[in-house]
Amino acid sequence: MSRSVPLDRAGILDAAVIPYADARGLLRTGDLLFCSGSEPLSRIIQTATRSPYSHVALVVRMLAIDRLLLLEAEWPYGVRVVPLSSYVKDWNGCGMRYPGHLLVARHRALDGDDETALPMFLSELVDNLGRRYSLRRALRIGLREIVALAGLRFRELRLKKATVCSEYIYHAYSRLGIHLPWNRKGYILPMDIARQPDISLVCRVL
Repeated sequence: MSRSVPLDRAGILDAAVIPYADARGLLRTGDLLFCSGSEPLSRIIQTATRSPYSHVALVVRMLAIDRLLLLEAEWPYGVRVVPLSSYVKDWNGCGMRYPGHLLVARHRALDGDDETALPMFLSELVDNLGRRYSLRRALRIGLREIVALAGLRFRELRLKKATVCSEYIYHAYSRLGIHLPWNRKGYILPMDIARQPDISLVCRVL
């Protein structure tokens, strides 16, 4: 029986933990890595968005070289590709694992061996590789989240290409005809993706 992605810290801590070496064989192209960070910037993002998640990235499996890669839009690097293993042992070259919890989830439409998924996701990467992360857009989203607490709303943000992590996922999934709805405030956050009923938890990676 599939389990929904946890939407609070208690649920994250309750999720089954699997060592990365064992989890490698479970992961598929199109899986999502949800990050619940413990660093100050991650905490600010979580507080502003009222979410346990500060980042989301896309997993691709390269069978020819037996590698799992992450496609992501990450501050301050922009759109990039990194080994998934770097998150569990050498995050951003710091010599340590990612400071926080890592959860893998899967969309129901990708619950199988879809040979079209990999080239589509790689096309999205190549078309946007090196595109700068938009700190300005991230701050505008954070401001909208804070103002929403007072019951006020700004006009919707215009759709742009791969400027923050959750929008990168939105565009990558769109290549396969998978629609991830934006929230009523006019943008999409990692939490909005985690809430999707078609996305279920695979495991928490240690």
